[in-house]
Amino acid sequence: MRKLHKIILLLLLITLLAACSLNNSEEAQRIEVPVTSVIDGDTIRVLINGKEERVRFLLIDTPEMNHSTPEEPQPFAVEATEYVEKLLEGGTVELEFDISERDRYGRLLAYLYVEDKNIQEELLRNGLARVAYIYEPNTKYVDHFQSIQKEAQKQEIGIWSIENYASENGFYLE
Repeated sequence: MRKLHKIILLLLLITLLAACSLNNSEEAQRIEVPVTSVIDGDTIRVLINGKEERVRFLLIDTPEMNHSTPEEPQPFAVEATEYVEKLLEGGTVELEFDISERDRYGRLLAYLYVEDKNIQEELLRNGLARVAYIYEPNTKYVDHFQSIQKEAQKQEIGIWSIENYASENGFYLE
């Protein structure tokens, strides 16, 4: 009986150690880079190794600043852009990449953090973005983002305050 207890204890210890090493290998790597400009609510420019790069925020979409005419941004486009500008006023951002690093336009694809705050989460929480552009394999936080979006929808804040404005296909006023 004592031998059985020792074997069970050993197996539990091995399982615990394996789980700890798995968590460490899954821990996200981030790089901190200077921000050169905010293009809109879901795209910025940064400097990486002396080269300016455009960065597209993974898994979200914000209303467009230059939708049909340059003078008329979509509703909440200005608010989303200004919100990102405020978050990034410190001048740096941390980028976390998923599996694919670039989109078909050559932009870097990343999750963005300022002081350990995920910018995508903040935009979704404040009703300034919708979950969108869900393309495998870059889906690490999609379930988490969707749960945050559902809460904003329930509260009818931001883009969710205009009936039928935000949809799976984009932003459209009736």
